[in-house]
Amino acid sequence: MKRIVIGTAGHVDHGKTTLIRALTGMETDTTKEEKKRGLSIDLGFAYFKLPSGRIAGIVDVPGHERFMKNMLAGAQGVQLVLLVIDAQEGVMPQTKEHAAILELLGVENFIIVVTKCGLVDEEMRELVEIDIRDQLTNGFLETAPLLFVDAVDGIGLESLVEKIDQLTSELPEQNTALFPYMPVDRAFSVKGFGTVVTGTLLQGAIHTGDEMMLYPACQKVKVRNIQIHEENVNETRAGMRTALNLTGVKAAELKRGFTLAPAAQLEISWMLDVELNLLKDAPESLVLWDRVRLYIGTNEVMARAVPIGKEEITPGETGFVQLRLEEQVAVKKNDAFIIRNYSPLYTLGGGRVLDPCPVKHKRFHEEVVTALATQASSNMTIVIAGFLDKRREVFSDEMAISQYIGKTTQETSAYLKQLEAAGELMEIGGRYTTRNRFEQLEERLEDILMRYHKRYRLRYGMSKAELYEKTDFDIPIKQFEACLERLAELGCLRMMRDQIQSASFEIKLNAYQQRERQQIEAALMEDGFKPRSVKELTTGQENLLEMVAYLEGNTLIKLDHEFVMARDYYEKAITISRECIKTHGKMTLADFRDLTGSSRRYAMLILETLDKEGVTKRVENYRVLG
Repeated sequence: MKRIVIGTAGHVDHGKTTLIRALTGMETDTTKEEKKRGLSIDLGFAYFKLPSGRIAGIVDVPGHERFMKNMLAGAQGVQLVLLVIDAQEGVMPQTKEHAAILELLGVENFIIVVTKCGLVDEEMRELVEIDIRDQLTNGFLETAPLLFVDAVDGIGLESLVEKIDQLTSELPEQNTALFPYMPVDRAFSVKGFGTVVTGTLLQGAIHTGDEMMLYPACQKVKVRNIQIHEENVNETRAGMRTALNLTGVKAAELKRGFTLAPAAQLEISWMLDVELNLLKDAPESLVLWDRVRLYIGTNEVMARAVPIGKEEITPGETGFVQLRLEEQVAVKKNDAFIIRNYSPLYTLGGGRVLDPCPVKHKRFHEEVVTALATQASSNMTIVIAGFLDKRREVFSDEMAISQYIGKTTQETSAYLKQLEAAGELMEIGGRYTTRNRFEQLEERLEDILMRYHKRYRLRYGMSKAELYEKTDFDIPIKQFEACLERLAELGCLRMMRDQIQSASFEIKLNAYQQRERQQIEAALMEDGFKPRSVKELTTGQENLLEMVAYLEGNTLIKLDHEFVMARDYYEKAITISRECIKTHGKMTLADFRDLTGSSRRYAMLILETLDKEGVTKRVENYRVLG
């Protein structure tokens, strides 16, 4: 069954709680203080069934200025807002402020509900509607439907429910492919069950038994039970008001402002890079070190503002700001936020997070401003390229990219194909990087290999393991091997077994080295089927050791860590062994010794190498073909 979350907003005592009670039959002012004072202090929740069968959860948020932070906490995750206006009082300053906040938080769907209409005549209703339309001329409210309702007398309730049903039927499905992410707006203990947290699941899905983490405390918890509208369920999905019974934490350890998500999905940070829209009617500009109240998720945190790329953000202007926080937070890219002045309290503006865990920036550094502009871009291909260029890991999988941009894997795949077709992206081993970063990797490998070749002029190349160790790029070993294969395909390097060689390197022997080569090859040919130790062959001379390494696999064969022999005689040993076994069906060690004129010790050494290479196979005390 599809469930949606709607919220109320408006000036204090304009009838939000009474309206919800009329729609749902439920009381949201539940504390003694709320009932005594006649206004909502904390968040209230109710739900009712729409004609279509969908369940609508309602968040009743307080309208009083002193409880604004509770209003901001309740606004997270709502998909439709009922902006409540008293027919007798009309639009109030707080009405406008609530509306501005909700639009800054990304709410696009509104119904303007004019309450207490039974207390005014038809002419007054017309005047009220004209006044509302004149005053609410910004954003989505300008074209929002307007309905007159009297919750006490039951006027207009049926029309309101039908309009809610119509608008919510057109809402897009929430993205459940992303990791689950739920800001906590309440935490309490239930006797017999333990700790319970509530909130609106903003993305992903949570299942009974899932292991999660509470940020920023980084406390591991497990989901014991899930309830949606007082009903036990096994799964909750994005867009649903949710209550979770958690194990592994006590309610006293929790507070509003915590966030529930899987381990390792969020980072704890003292700073945020944001794109900020300052309200047109903000009393003053935002300048360096202004102290502000940051509302993000369900959290309120004090922060200092550092405008980036300009001296100040003026009213009605959009700019980049780094917020230096007084408490740690754990949020994600594109999270919406509001900032209010420290004192006196009034809303300055809001926006979205560009980087949830940045480093300190130089305020007027061109590269910093360009990078922030890339992150703020609405062009997803630009955002993806910027993400891949900036990320510590050289390669990222599709899921990591999808989580970052907040799109489904299908949408992300389409963007990746566009970038790949344009030649800006490379897919290697199922992971992605930009052409720029791949070329940086190629340059780094070329530099390492040429340094190696300069030092060891007679060696084919560096071992794969040593090259990987010296690269200093954040790449898993299997991904690194896939990169080497791609670079070999592109002709940038050569690979021989475990040895890697730069494509621009070529071994050239000088006259002295030519004589050393002839000397070693002549000595081994003279020895024939009697392998010689490297130590004896080179007498420990560094230049001769290098020459042996160069000749290995070419004109000499290394039998073990100590002995080598001429390739010509090794190949003759192969021929002799095969002919003997084909003729007699098998060959003993003594047979091979006599056929080659070698000693028992050397014959054994050669045969063991033939066994390793699969030429022969030992069976008891004789050999057969491998």
